[in-house]
Amino acid sequence: MTRTKNIARLLTFILVLCMVVIPFASCKKTQNVNGYCTVVVATDPVAEYKVDLDKVTVDNGLVSILDYLKENEEGFTYEMTESTYGAYLTKVLTLDANAVSNGFILLMTSVEKDFDVSEYKTEKDYKGTKVVTSGLGASSMTIENGAIYYIALSTY
Repeated sequence: MTRTKNIARLLTFILVLCMVVIPFASCKKTQNVNGYCTVVVATDPVAEYKVDLDKVTVDNGLVSILDYLKENEEGFTYEMTESTYGAYLTKVLTLDANAVSNGFILLMTSVEKDFDVSEYKTEKDYKGTKVVTSGLGASSMTIENGAIYYIALSTY
């Protein structure tokens, strides 16, 4: 009988814990960011957008910025696909991951805490600023004043 009571208590504790933790874990974190950032899309010619962060609700990382551009910049388009690992970009302007064999949309950033630290990272200089492949997906990237977000088509 005591074992049954202990199991019931444990299950009750787990249920209460889930009811408290899950709502907080599923909330999107809204960043309060002021200033400007730059989004660069490596099309031919390169497309560059200066984004006034005071006008953007940043609650979905770089996707918030892309949504803002889609709503406010004529001709700006992007597409994403959901997967078991989360959403990933498949098309930005004329960059189309499905148009090339083993293609994908490469995200690079000047925000150091988001840098990929693996052996597969790529670096480049964009107008005097180092950008490195992001170790995070678009929706998890940190948005900062003065940051550069460089989007390109790549293959594996």
